[in-house]
Amino acid sequence: MAVKSPASARLKPLVDAVSRALGRHGVKVGPNEGAKAAMRVELEANVRRVVQVYWTPFQAEIPGESIGLHLEIAEPRVHWVEGYISPTAQSWIFSFHERLDGEIQLGHYREHGDPIEAVESYFDIATWYALVPTNLTWEDVVCTVSPDVPWTESNDIDAAAAVSPAVQESLKKSTIIWLRWKDGNEERTMPVWFVMDQGKIYVLSGERQQTIPGVERLRQVDVILRWKGKNAQVAEIPADVRIVPQGPEWDTLAEKIAEKRLNIPGLPEETARRWRDECEILELTLRT
Repeated sequence: MAVKSPASARLKPLVDAVSRALGRHGVKVGPNEGAKAAMRVELEANVRRVVQVYWTPFQAEIPGESIGLHLEIAEPRVHWVEGYISPTAQSWIFSFHERLDGEIQLGHYREHGDPIEAVESYFDIATWYALVPTNLTWEDVVCTVSPDVPWTESNDIDAAAAVSPAVQESLKKSTIIWLRWKDGNEERTMPVWFVMDQGKIYVLSGERQQTIPGVERLRQVDVILRWKGKNAQVAEIPADVRIVPQGPEWDTLAEKIAEKRLNIPGLPEETARRWRDECEILELTLRT
């Protein structure tokens, strides 16, 4: 899906976080007419939402542009969850449900200063306050994306990257995956240690014990997963490769990788600083 109208570049990281969350939860993206649960991703502007907590009304304001997330379930009783994710202001999430007497009640609300954290919180709240009470799962949800949202082909890929239970279990229990790729005319295969973060696989290259030949040219690899302690293959999945550029994102990821790396002396931030001058971080997005 191409971007049809421009929106603030500050919203793009939030859209990326939403598409990754859709992929992790197995949500289908497309026309949601007739779906058991319908979700919409929309571009919002200057939202003012007045809600009542017990007997006291209050107003939540989200100035400027924000990404709106709306999940609606009609049966057996109405449940909906709305989130307004802002890059510059506080983000808000509200969950409503229909009571037995037919009245609509606010069931839960939450405010977030970190927009990426707010995206994760939205999916958690929607799970517990909308899907669980109606005996549905995210696989019952179909999501549409408004044409004015800065959604690109990479977001389509992220949203389609639902990982099977067997793959999820293998990634949880493993510290090593195998990569296979073309380096010029040569096909290479090697084991690498990795970390998972927000549905992505991150691999460090350049450390003394792990250097991937031709890393600067990598755009695609095959990820081979095996059962831990067994010589049995779980899956072989193509993945898109992005070399993470130097900057705040790189520094944050390097510290997360250092925290998981065993047998490295010193603090994670010290290790990350040392890696900065000699290592690359690869972001792998599984194409399932």
